[in-house]
Amino acid sequence: MRELNKIIILLLLIQSAIFAIVDNTKHNLSVTGPGSVKSLTETEICVFCHIPHSAQSGRPLWNRAMPSGSYTMYESDYLDRLNYPKPAGLGVAKGTPGSLSRQCLSCHDGTIAIGSVYMVRGNILGNTLINMSGVNAGGMMPAGSAGDIGTDLSVHHPVGYEYNPNVTVNFGEGNRPSELKLSPDAPIRLYQLGSKKYVECSTCHDPHSENKKFLRVKSGANHGQNVRDTCLACHDKSGGVPWPTTHEVIGMPYRDSEVFSKYGTYSPSDLFCVNCHTPHNGEGKPYLLRKIEQQTCFQGAASSVSLSSCHGSGAPTSAPDIESVLSRPYGHPVMEIDGVHTNLDVLYGTGVARNPSGSKGLSWSDSKHAECMDCHNPHKLGSKNHVADGQWYPSIPTNNVSQVLRGVSGVEPDWTPRGIQPTSFTTLETATKEYQICLKCHSYWALGSAPDGVSSHFLSEYGINATDQAWEFNPNNRSAHPVVMPLNQMTGNYAPKALHSSQMKPPWNTNVGNQTMYCSDCHGSDNEIGGDARGPHGSNYKFMLKGENNHWPLKPDGSYYTVWGDVDWSTNNVNDGLFCRNCHNIYVNEPGGAGSHKMFFGGMGGPCVNCHIAVPHGSPVSNLLGYRSFPEPYNYKDEQTGELMLKIDGYKKIGANYSTVDVKKVYSTHPSCSGGSTHAAHCHVTNTGGYDSYP
Repeated sequence: MRELNKIIILLLLIQSAIFAIVDNTKHNLSVTGPGSVKSLTETEICVFCHIPHSAQSGRPLWNRAMPSGSYTMYESDYLDRLNYPKPAGLGVAKGTPGSLSRQCLSCHDGTIAIGSVYMVRGNILGNTLINMSGVNAGGMMPAGSAGDIGTDLSVHHPVGYEYNPNVTVNFGEGNRPSELKLSPDAPIRLYQLGSKKYVECSTCHDPHSENKKFLRVKSGANHGQNVRDTCLACHDKSGGVPWPTTHEVIGMPYRDSEVFSKYGTYSPSDLFCVNCHTPHNGEGKPYLLRKIEQQTCFQGAASSVSLSSCHGSGAPTSAPDIESVLSRPYGHPVMEIDGVHTNLDVLYGTGVARNPSGSKGLSWSDSKHAECMDCHNPHKLGSKNHVADGQWYPSIPTNNVSQVLRGVSGVEPDWTPRGIQPTSFTTLETATKEYQICLKCHSYWALGSAPDGVSSHFLSEYGINATDQAWEFNPNNRSAHPVVMPLNQMTGNYAPKALHSSQMKPPWNTNVGNQTMYCSDCHGSDNEIGGDARGPHGSNYKFMLKGENNHWPLKPDGSYYTVWGDVDWSTNNVNDGLFCRNCHNIYVNEPGGAGSHKMFFGGMGGPCVNCHIAVPHGSPVSNLLGYRSFPEPYNYKDEQTGELMLKIDGYKKIGANYSTVDVKKVYSTHPSCSGGSTHAAHCHVTNTGGYDSYP
């Protein structure tokens, strides 16, 4: 009897302690409650949820009816593609997954009156309700109120789900786990049923706690830190990258009083995860994003972009203004296409059956998109670009991913013979080279079939069809910019594989032939040295060409760039904006001039695209040259006459520094390079054979 009395006293003490805590929270629904939803008459506090005897199906000692309706459950392609175990719905019977959450929803889903309890002081109420204030006409939680969860759980953190940190999705190279810790940090709790553990509402929330939003975590200096630490108690997004990453800790404070009223802080580093995500009522389905896709990146937790410290326009911020750049005429269609991107899209390129069936992938035919998350991993990126502030180009050329591209998926082509489109790829959980990120979309993996490198997808803003850049940068080609590998390592190239250092400008004139470069060394924002966000987000210049010169193959006035160029003879300078001149000495008057241009084509006025392909990534022919048989857009089409501009029928390199060239034949209407011209010797029109073939 003495032991029984001790147990009773202990239970009474626990009940008294819980009562004292609940008393100061909105879960005190009695007449003494501090919230707007409370009884007009009932003085007991615990009775709205618990009863000492004759309990209903629920725990512990449940005093309410369980909601009987169904819910729209949280789901995402990410979980499907992980083959992560998903519940069919929330359990109703005591001890089933989701039943604890259904108990919480007996007030919060708006289907059962708040005052609908089973028994009060031994009296079964039946259909009688406790009279409440702050409820709707039926006595339920008002729609749109802070406590209203509703029956659509797809915009809330998943509950009734198994907690399984062992699920992994495999890539062709590498794998990605479910990014859950082996077990949550205290005080977060899971609920075990058999051998499995489950997430419920009370995993994160303690309904008896006086902490804001009833969070179990109370150790933070403010509510923002408590929400952050709640997320990080389960989720491990570091993947081996130092955590927290720069992305989460830099930035000016928010200037939005609503942020402070919700979280007790203006600091983005305090909010951490909740800068972008919200556990309840996220507009950016299905990943609990605050806003739809890119708008989350622009706005963060603020109520408007102008009050944010993120990547939007209209407010002073330490973060780059990417919204403005994306709004320019040429760029990736981040602002135009929403609702297509789903995580792990990289696994589902051309010809790959999608999981789940009917979901999106990368194919331009039905899934074309470009979102911030396609090129950046917001959980792992840092702040450093491969180019220092105030420079257009890196001091040491490379193609390794920089901090801003860290942790992004990519593809590596299985390289084919010259002129054959690569159609087989290895998916990479983590790209190590920038081009691997770009080729996710700019190759067969997304474009599909592209005979001779040209796809069927028309780019209206550029007036050309999209081309396969894996076809172009193929190391088995005769020539290419060194995006994939150094020119001296290109298997299809032959001596002299690289230009002479005198033909290059800094930093490209050092270690020529053994250096690599980024796609974003050529494509980027208008003024990256003057404040624009670095990278190919958007531009006022066609093809997002960047640098001091940004036009090709036409001048701003619509005329062609030529070998001779527009020379200011008073200064011997050429300032006509030819894009190639950012890196190359080209014109005959430039110091070190471009080899064959200077030696053989002096005085020649032909357009550059009479010889060179108009998409100068790579070519089956040496020196980025093209033949008359090349298709558009490699063979530039005159916008006025419709004439295709390439004139060469054959070409091969001779000489250590491009001191001589051998052109088999040039179109007869081009007098300076045809037989009988005074400049014929400059072109070596003799047909000696051995020219680069065009497969």
